[in-house]
Amino acid sequence: MLFQILSLLVGTSVHRTVERTKRNGIFIAVALLFLLTAYALAVTAGAIWLAGIYGPIGASVFLAACALLIAIIVFVVMAIINAREARRARERRATLESLATIGVGLVRAQPLLTAGIVAALVAANLVGSKRED
Repeated sequence: MLFQILSLLVGTSVHRTVERTKRNGIFIAVALLFLLTAYALAVTAGAIWLAGIYGPIGASVFLAACALLIAIIVFVVMAIINAREARRARERRATLESLATIGVGLVRAQPLLTAGIVAALVAANLVGSKRED
C-alpha cells in the first residue's frame, strides 16, 4: 500500500518535471535565438565601426583575432573544469574502493552478521514484490 502511494506521488512529480523541462526548453530556445541574433548584429555593427577606423581588412583581422582569443579562453576553462571533474571522479572511485574493501573485511570478520543482513534483504524483496490486484 505504501509503495503504491509513493509511486503515485513520484509519478506526478516526474510528470510535472517533464512538462516544466519541456516548457523551459522552448523558452530557452527562443531566448537563444534572439541572443544569437543580437550577437550577430553587434558583430556586424562593430565591423562597420572598425572598418571606418582601420579599413575593411583591418576590421576583419581584428574581429577574427578577438574571436580566436575568446575561443582559446573557452577551451582553457573547459580543460580546467574537465581536469577538476576527473580528479573528483578518481577520488570518488578511491573512496568506493576503500568502502568495498571495508565491506569485504566485515564479511570475513563477521559472517553471521553478513548472513543476517543478506537474509533480511532477501526477505524484504520477497515480501515487497507481492502485488495485490
